[in-house]
Amino acid sequence: MLQAYPEADSNRIDQAAIAQIALLQELITACRSLRSEMNLSPAQRVPLIAAGDAATLHVLAPYISSLAKLSEVQIVAELPEGDAAVAIVGNFKLMLKVEIDVAAERERLDKEIARLQGEIVKVQGKLSNASFVDRAPAAVVEQERKRMAEFSTTLGQLQTQRSKLG
Repeated sequence: MLQAYPEADSNRIDQAAIAQIALLQELITACRSLRSEMNLSPAQRVPLIAAGDAATLHVLAPYISSLAKLSEVQIVAELPEGDAAVAIVGNFKLMLKVEIDVAAERERLDKEIARLQGEIVKVQGKLSNASFVDRAPAAVVEQERKRMAEFSTTLGQLQTQRSKLG
């Protein structure tokens, strides 16, 4: 109890390791986002195709595979051409290798686009109502504006995916 509290030694901080962990976090987040966009269960293990700095990918592949729940990480020079969703993290391009039923995916995307458009109309209705904007607390109005921005961003992404499917 009488010992002095330890002090950090800033000379021992490894900036390269911190940057590598930050990259790993971004890659895993991108894989999870791809999985979410494709409506894949987290329990379903699918292969990942990754293009970018091969040396870095070889080092990070086991961690990505485990933390993003992938069956394998395939490292290639260029991603294959196709309609699949691609995530870009820095100089890396990631694509989940999943065979999809194009008709079912179109239908799913159409439903989600229609749902988001309905949500946007509701939020626009609230925000265009002068009574709501004047009477509601500023935090609530700001929250509705953020929801509107999020819905618009997601809608744009889904419409891009839908256009790729034809």
